[in-house]
Amino acid sequence: MPAFEYRALDSAGANKKGMIEADSSRQARQMLRDQQLFPIDLKQTRDKTRADNARRSFAGARVGIADLALFVRHLATLIQSGIPLEEALAATAKHTRKPYLKRVVLDLRARVLEGHSLADGLNEHPQVFNPVFRALVSSGEKSGDLGLILDQLADYTEDSQKLRGVIVQAALYPVVLMFVALAVVGALMTFVVPKVTAQFAHYDQALPTLTRVLITLSDGLIANWLYIILGVIAVAVLGRWWLNSPEHRLQADKAILKLPLWGLLMLELDAARMLRTLAILMSSGVPFLETLKVACDTLGNTHLKKSMALVREQVREGKSFSRCLQDEAELPPLAIYMIASGEASGEMEAMTQRAASNLERELQQRVQMFVSLFEPLLIVVLGGVVLSIVLAIMLPILQLNNLTQF
Repeated sequence: MPAFEYRALDSAGANKKGMIEADSSRQARQMLRDQQLFPIDLKQTRDKTRADNARRSFAGARVGIADLALFVRHLATLIQSGIPLEEALAATAKHTRKPYLKRVVLDLRARVLEGHSLADGLNEHPQVFNPVFRALVSSGEKSGDLGLILDQLADYTEDSQKLRGVIVQAALYPVVLMFVALAVVGALMTFVVPKVTAQFAHYDQALPTLTRVLITLSDGLIANWLYIILGVIAVAVLGRWWLNSPEHRLQADKAILKLPLWGLLMLELDAARMLRTLAILMSSGVPFLETLKVACDTLGNTHLKKSMALVREQVREGKSFSRCLQDEAELPPLAIYMIASGEASGEMEAMTQRAASNLERELQQRVQMFVSLFEPLLIVVLGGVVLSIVLAIMLPILQLNNLTQF
């Protein structure tokens, strides 16, 4: 049944927007009138998805990984319960709260009703469904195990969500602490220090070096705060422009992997995500070369992606996958060893899955260690800065007290 987007007026004259399913636009208008709504505009969503107009209509928004995981889980549950795909999509769309995702699901349903496969519908929404998603659904439809594949895909999506949460915790928490620390120091230097140091204007004795440095920094910050902000923005814009070059991006990604602790976190994140993708695609019967291509596309680091592209080309030539990993890839050694063991024993799928799980556990442990180290370190640094400010203020006062005693 086609879906229509409508804009209508209710009995009070208020604008209402939404989506309704009907066999025709005439029936859709009548259904709206039955709901005491006067239709102003009515458009069939399926018509929007044809050719370029469709791509523009779906190009603006993005679907969060949490919403996508919930959608896949609902769809997998319904299909495994024996509900036809068309009805499962309709029920999933009905319970989807995100308007954009609801439009996408209804568009998928319309395509299925027209005789297209679900995989064909997913291919029309690459901004929502990544290559892993599309490859797995295509494999599931060909094998007749779509429900089972969707259930595995739901697990994969939820694991990806958890992994992303771990990295967000690792990146967001230190950044928030740093901004709070900078805000505290900035407030002290621009509001507190000038009022206190103004009392030293008629001080006859030479001020201590620490106090003079503090006054210079405070005056400079107050006089040039706008230039400092503009400079930070300019550096950020120039950095973004510099990274737009593929060569510069490759250099930056290669340097990131060499950073202590953070580089190891990024390596384990990319490796775990790629190996998890590799394992689920192999278990679903996707051809190995296609599996490698899709798995490599999940890598965020361009240096790792380049090395894995070389591995894929060598595997295409008939070389051993594990040997190519040892020669070209920069994956963690234990993961490569586990893959080699699985390749030799004929259990590469299981060993790849185990390697991914092992990397994810290590990643979570390293994130906890990173956060636990960063927090006290930042507290010590911030305490040192505040102590320096307090000493710079107190030293002239103590010096003046000593002079008055004599």
